Formats: sequence, C-alpha cells, structure tokens
Amino acid sequence: MLSEPFKIIFRRFVNRLTESGLLIISVALGVGAFAAGGTLFVNVVNQNNELLNSPTYKEIVVSTRENKDSMEVPVKEKLINENAILTESDLLASQMIPSISYSYIMNKTRLRMINEETQNMQEKFSSFPKSDLNESSELQGDEVNSSNENQSLNNTPPEMMSNTFANEDLTQIMEGEDIVMSEDDEVSGYEVTSQFFDAWNLTTSYGSLFSSSDYSQTNSLVILGNDLAKTLITDGSDLSSLIGKRLLAMQGYQTIVGILEDTGTNYDYEFFTPYSDNTSSGTSSFKKMFMNSQLRFAVNDSNDLESVSQTLESWFANQYGENQIIVSNPRLEAEQTVERNSGISLLLLVLALSGLFISSVNISHILLSRTLRMKRHVGILMALGASKKNINFLFSIEAILIIVIGSALGILIAVPINIQMQSALDLKDTSNIMIIISALVSAIIIFAFTIIPIRRFDKIKPADAMRVR
Repeated sequence: MLSEPFKIIFRRFVNRLTESGLLIISVALGVGAFAAGGTLFVNVVNQNNELLNSPTYKEIVVSTRENKDSMEVPVKEKLINENAILTESDLLASQMIPSISYSYIMNKTRLRMINEETQNMQEKFSSFPKSDLNESSELQGDEVNSSNENQSLNNTPPEMMSNTFANEDLTQIMEGEDIVMSEDDEVSGYEVTSQFFDAWNLTTSYGSLFSSSDYSQTNSLVILGNDLAKTLITDGSDLSSLIGKRLLAMQGYQTIVGILEDTGTNYDYEFFTPYSDNTSSGTSSFKKMFMNSQLRFAVNDSNDLESVSQTLESWFANQYGENQIIVSNPRLEAEQTVERNSGISLLLLVLALSGLFISSVNISHILLSRTLRMKRHVGILMALGASKKNINFLFSIEAILIIVIGSALGILIAVPINIQMQSALDLKDTSNIMIIISALVSAIIIFAFTIIPIRRFDKIKPADAMRVR
C-alpha cells in the first residue's frame, strides 16, 4: 500500500530538484550556524568556569622582575630596585593574613639533558678553536653547521657545564641500570616550595612528594609530570620503574623520587625540583639573578583577592620601599577575558538562533507550498484507503530526509567555523561531539516547524482533495 506513495514522494523530490536543493541548503545553513554558535557558547561557559576556578586565578603574585614578559601573567611595570631580592623568608607575610591558605615559590627552570646526540654535538663544538668560532666568516660547510647547532651549548653558563660527562665515558654510564637518559635536548620545569603541591592539589601516582628534609640536602631530586615520565620509558616497562633512577643532565644526576598523577595541564610535561635560596654574601650576581623569586599567595575565596593584594602591597612596601615590589592580581585580567568571551559568544549565539529561526520559517513555507500542490494526490491516496496517519508519515519521511541531508552538510560547515571562532577567542579546541549535539537540537527545531504544513491534511476529506486541480 505504501510503495506507491513513496514513489510519488521520490518523483516529486527528483522532479523539483532545485526546490529540494534549496531546502537542503536552508537546513544546512541553519544547522551549521546554530551548531557553531551553540558549541562556542557552551565551550566558553565551560572554559570560563575552569579558568576562574583554577588555582592560578585564586592567588597573588609578588615579584621584582623588571621585565614583565618573564612572568606568567601581565603586571604593571614599576621602577625596580636591583638590590631587592625576594627569598623564601618573605613567604612569612602570609602569617599575618588569615585568608591566605597557601604560600609558595614557583620559579621556572630547565634541565639540559645529556644523551648521545647532545654529547656528540658538544664534542664537535669543543674541537674548534675559540678564535675560529668567533670568526664565523672563516667557517665553511659542516663547520658552519656544527657552530650553529651548538650555539645554545655555547651560551650555557659554566656552572651548568661543570658536570658534563666525557664522551668516552658515556657508554659506560649508559650501561648502569639506575641511569635514565632523555631523548630531548632540554626539558622545562619549576623550582617549588612544599605548599605548591597542596595549592594545586597535586598527588603522585608513584613515589612521593618532597619531604621537609629534601629542601635542605644537596642531592638533586626531581618529581616528573606524567607525560614527561612516559617519554623516558623506552622498554615498555611501568612508570614505577623510574622511581629511584638517576636522570642524566648537564647540571648533574637528578634522582627521580616521584611521578605525578595525570593533571590534564602543562604540568604533565614538566618536572619539579625543591627550591632553595642560598643568599650567602659570596653568591655571584649571576646566581642572584636566578634566585630572585616569584612569591605566590593563594586564597580559598576569590573575593578576598583584592584585600589580600592591598595588604601585601603595604607589607612589602614597608620591607623594601615604595614601588620596589610588584604585587599582581592575575584574576583581574582573567575576569576581563571572561567578560569579553562571554559577550562575544552570547552575541554569536543570538545571531545563530536568529539564523536558525529564519531558516526554519522559510523551510516551513516551502514545504507548505509543496504540500498544497500535492493535495489532489493526497485525496487519491486517501480514497485508496490511506489513513491520515499514513499521509502524515509520508510527508514526515520527506521532511526527515531533507533535514538529515541538510544537517550532515551543516555539520561540515560548522566544524571549520567553530575552529576559527575558537582560535579568535584563544580557546582550547572543543570536542566535535558538542557540534553533533547542537546540530541534533537544531534539526529537531526545524522538524518542529515542518509539522505545520504536514498537519494541514488532518481534517481534509478525500472528495474535497480530489476536486483540487
């Protein structure tokens, strides 16, 4: 019974191919706009919440760095006293402010790794006379390339090169069962005090965090991020096998004491060492430059940040003088970013909804026109025994077919648009699942509008329908 109606719908779809194509394009544009706008809005809301709930934006940063680009957050540039050196003892400022939950130091650092490649590069570098290296115009061919490759090694401070292992001994060192070598030339990390791990709620999957005695001993200890630890496993063994092993670096052996749980942040690719400020009178100016620390004071309630910032400014002004210490509140800039992104995403969502509504209305009107032209065919079908339910099902199938094809094209349109919008707002990439969900919601909305022309035949009589020409 239903084979003939389906043939009628198919013939109508093919015979009016231009009209059917316009319907599909209208669906694709409406679905694509809403899928991109809706996905962006949801992603902005989620990332705004993640941003404001991050420990980074629940703390005050105190620094004497003159170059604000060296900090992780922008700060107001002020006149800096070169004699002002912040040390671990300055964390005592937290004791006078009850709302401060954690205070710690977190300084960027790096390890220059020793492996076969870096050792061979250094051997080539050391084979050239110093005068030849200074006169690059005299270097030709492979010598020029060797000089360029080893420029970073040439800039390495003497203190960092003192523990470099002789190339002839490297093979023997590699044979040690407790030795780990990284394939990377350099890895980045942080020198931290103990409360850093508490402030960021970091725990180890293997090994342990630093104990209080680790901050006073001279042995070099490291805790590895989860992904960084995985790069050191070459034989397929478990990450726990790294605990207690020694990592080869130009700064000397680094004993691995812990591996962090996966955090889903950049910390997974970095390492951590115990912070220590040796402020003896004989310390060189080069060392003092790297000892100048950034202090961080974390609070539980972000509403306390402004008052804590003012109190810390007063405390450090008394300690070092006016305008000598930078006290920065990163949350202020984060809130501005959140407000900007929220406004833009909301505007785009409204525009996307408007486009979806316009597309739905146009689709409804076109389908209504197509339906009216089918009135006589409907009368014949009803006279042959087709029920109103069969008729509604017939036209619903046609609408669903158009919506499915249009929605698939809409998703293809939404993906590149969403990527561009995410990039423009400097957001993390979102899952395509959200685009599919948004497309499904918009397709349901469009189908709801198609019910209007479909329901026009609920009260029609077969005889009346057949009299229409």
